[in-house]
Amino acid sequence: MRSEGARESPRRIHWLPLSLLYFQSVSSSRTERMEMFATWLYVSTSTLEENGNDEIASIRSTAQSRNPGLGLTGVLIFSGRHFAQFLEGPDAGLETMKASIFRDQRHWGVLTLQSQSTERRRYGRWSLAYSGRATFIDRVLSEALRENDGRKLLSCMDHFVADIR
Repeated sequence: MRSEGARESPRRIHWLPLSLLYFQSVSSSRTERMEMFATWLYVSTSTLEENGNDEIASIRSTAQSRNPGLGLTGVLIFSGRHFAQFLEGPDAGLETMKASIFRDQRHWGVLTLQSQSTERRRYGRWSLAYSGRATFIDRVLSEALRENDGRKLLSCMDHFVADIR
């Protein structure tokens, strides 16, 4: 309680210019300036044979070693029939990865469901979060393709990542 007549000292707020703010990406060893990040959510149709485990392992290994260097984080889902991936990071890194994904012969029909900028990473802890083949999600992936809408898919990705934290 304050007595009448007692003066409260003014609070000083120190504002820092945004250019001085930094954060450390958990999946990256370098410090990045606070900036806008590009995001990309796509779904595609797999060309892999029934047992494509070796190819999926190769995709994961490549992404987990390459993504940090490009400043990318994200989630990959594979249903056996479809791929879905959400990537986020600097524009240049994302454009490099998109070009590689579009050239990849392990899938076809890449459909962009969302592409936008954001100030905060959604999956910043993950160079590439992946849970293994998830056939149960194929209905959601097929629906996202049919309706060209990734909102339900992103919600599923959020739940998936929350479960593995």
